[in-house]
Amino acid sequence: MDSEDLVAQVRDLLTRVPRPPDEAAAGGADDAEILDLARRLGQTLPAPLTAWLRLCRGDVIGPGGVFGARADQPFIDMEHRRSYHPGFVDRGWLPVAGDGCGNMYVLITHGPFAGNVAFIETTTDPDRIDYLVASDLWHFLRFLLARETGERGWPFDAAFVQSIDPQLTDPTDLLPWHT
Repeated sequence: MDSEDLVAQVRDLLTRVPRPPDEAAAGGADDAEILDLARRLGQTLPAPLTAWLRLCRGDVIGPGGVFGARADQPFIDMEHRRSYHPGFVDRGWLPVAGDGCGNMYVLITHGPFAGNVAFIETTTDPDRIDYLVASDLWHFLRFLLARETGERGWPFDAAFVQSIDPQLTDPTDLLPWHT
């Protein structure tokens, strides 16, 4: 699947994902909101994250929300969520979504897993990757939103996950089906 198809799938899923009653879609962030988030995070945002934020600036969808440029709603604001875990800064982890139980999915911005999205069980150890869930942000968003519309298999079914995200590999056994 090429990146344009993946982005198109995410865009479609964004219109179909269940949301709370009477809650309109958040819409995309404008340039000022994206620049403000980058300033508050103290870093340049990765290009895929910027592209995603232009589609969805952060919203109350998924099991624990998707985080973004939402200074107006701290629960789904990426910088606010990261502020609870100071170790995320040094590790280059940007929280992009929650699991509904206080744990987070993070976009890794540097190091050997840069570009991957990982699950962090913050209630157990907020400074350790539990497992990688996608090779990049767009695959992660596709998996997360599709699961919310009823698809099953992600993140623990190896054959299913790698049929959609064949780049998700890890020589250190940080994949969910190795846990």
